[in-house]
Amino acid sequence: MQKCGVLEKDNKIILQSKSILSECDLCDNCLGRFFVSSTNLLSGRRLGNKIRNSINFRITTKCYICKNLFSNIDLYVKMMQNVSTEYEFSTFTVGAILKQSIIERDDKLRSRFHLRGVDGIKTDVTKELGKKFIRKTKKRIDHLLPDVTFTINFKTEQCNVKTKSVFLYGRYVKDKRGLPQKEESCRDCMGKGCIFCNNHGIVSFGGVEGKISKFLYEKFKTERVKFTWIGGEDKTSLVMGNGRPFFAKLLSPKKRNVRLAKKSNLNEIMIYDLRKIDHIPNGSIQFKSKTKIVVSTKNNLSSNKLKKLKQLTDAPIEITDSDKQYKKRIYKLKYKKHSLQSFAVEMEADGGIPIKRLVNGFSVIPNISSILNTDCFCEKFDVDQIYLSK
Repeated sequence: MQKCGVLEKDNKIILQSKSILSECDLCDNCLGRFFVSSTNLLSGRRLGNKIRNSINFRITTKCYICKNLFSNIDLYVKMMQNVSTEYEFSTFTVGAILKQSIIERDDKLRSRFHLRGVDGIKTDVTKELGKKFIRKTKKRIDHLLPDVTFTINFKTEQCNVKTKSVFLYGRYVKDKRGLPQKEESCRDCMGKGCIFCNNHGIVSFGGVEGKISKFLYEKFKTERVKFTWIGGEDKTSLVMGNGRPFFAKLLSPKKRNVRLAKKSNLNEIMIYDLRKIDHIPNGSIQFKSKTKIVVSTKNNLSSNKLKKLKQLTDAPIEITDSDKQYKKRIYKLKYKKHSLQSFAVEMEADGGIPIKRLVNGFSVIPNISSILNTDCFCEKFDVDQIYLSK
């Protein structure tokens, strides 16, 4: 029988193949995989078939390595298609979980015949799945940042889908008191997501986090949203001006190509400028804020004594949180007396100053109580404006 050209150039492949097949039966995929990297062919299966025809070796009934796993590849590709019908994606990658015995037999045979620089069985399986899925769907492989990652578990005959997170930036305005910024985490999973909270990590949706989360669940068909807040406010606070900026990470969304309005009314809060971004900035995000504070005092205060509040703009504000200490600055401050035991403060300052503690003096130096030499209490505070530092 006449040998094909690619095999005539390398008799070593023929000799090694005869030695291997004399000891164990291999399918075309596993046989061709051992030598495809040293040829110009792209298909291990095709090469394996050429080798088998060249040496006139019988077709195997059961492959020693994979136990005919490759004969069922089309079923798993169909499974990938079925589980991905609800997902929007352009790129993908495939992973595989194989029985340990398959991997051990493959490693043993490659070591026995000194087959170096050869793809392992798992790599070959995922390549084959990827090639067939591309032909069926016209999607593209991306091993670095795929929209969708398929994991085929050949032990349980299941296909798991995980999608790349979507990152968003937006701002919210809160014009009604009584809405907390954050929701309480699910007590069963501590915010990680479980069957009792529908994988949301939270169980109520009455606050800012809950309302925005619910909005994003519906838009992107996602289960969990993780927020990065630019500062925080009290439950009784208003957030006005251009709103408080926030970042959101959507975990495993099914929808990616979502049109986002510049303005969305979520009842009691408004979202502005919501848009997709490439990533959430690393580290602490610096910002400044304009805040209005209403303060009550234990003792009567004279107008003359209130003038001492100007001292807050002259010195760094030292804040202690457990074992961490940091400094902030108040840039502008003005006050207005309401009565003998109440007044208002308007200030522009670095973000991150705990407003209630600035008033009562707990682990904040200097503070309003110490400057006025009387116990002071923050009745409420509102956020007028927030500026992200450039």
